[in-house]
Amino acid sequence: MTIKITPLKTMLFFSSFTLFSFLTACSSEEDRWTDVKGETVKEIVTNLDAKRIISFRVVNPGESQALYSAVDNVKKTITVYLPSFYEYQYLETAIALPEKTTITPAATELLPVFSKTPVTYTTKAADGTTAVYTVKIVIQQAALTLKELSTETSTFTVQAGASIKVTGENFVPSYEVTKLFIVDKDGNKKLQLKQYNDGVDITSFYVMYSFDAIETGLQTDTDYWLMMESYNITKTMKYPFRITN
Repeated sequence: MTIKITPLKTMLFFSSFTLFSFLTACSSEEDRWTDVKGETVKEIVTNLDAKRIISFRVVNPGESQALYSAVDNVKKTITVYLPSFYEYQYLETAIALPEKTTITPAATELLPVFSKTPVTYTTKAADGTTAVYTVKIVIQQAALTLKELSTETSTFTVQAGASIKVTGENFVPSYEVTKLFIVDKDGNKKLQLKQYNDGVDITSFYVMYSFDAIETGLQTDTDYWLMMESYNITKTMKYPFRITN
């Protein structure tokens, strides 16, 4: 009797060969990989610094509207963001500290906005360690613009005793913090001008001076410039003007 190999047996043989080949390939592939030890990861746990500042607030606007400042306990800085419309010259502060930690100067002392030297606070923890924080006051004030009185080809003139009207944008509407000066070519202040109105018009700024009332020392037919100081910003006109008799 003749025996024939059926297609099923052939398929089984082929399948077995394919599986053997696949396993062999996988084994070869695994041989190409080598385990590499990863970098050591260290977990650092630190305790809170007893001489740190927990919070720093400006309370001039009142407790409900206090301005929270940014305290960086790593760089040891206190950044106060102060809107210009408050017009503060000094700040009242409230400082939160860890228990038994003290600070110098005390929070009850006024903080000057325009200090000529850096203002610092020193904290002292119960264990005697200290830290020094530097205060940075960032005044949020829009750029000041002044409308020129003169042009490149025409010099504005004003008669002694007359008034000058200066207009522009973003003046802080207070004569306490917005002032106008006459300066020379080197920027030296020669005269602070007096306000003409009550300072309630926020779109314009009027000033007036009189040679009859004040000995100014200004000269006729000499180039002078108008310079405005408005709280934190100083702006000088590009083109000069002249005084006539």
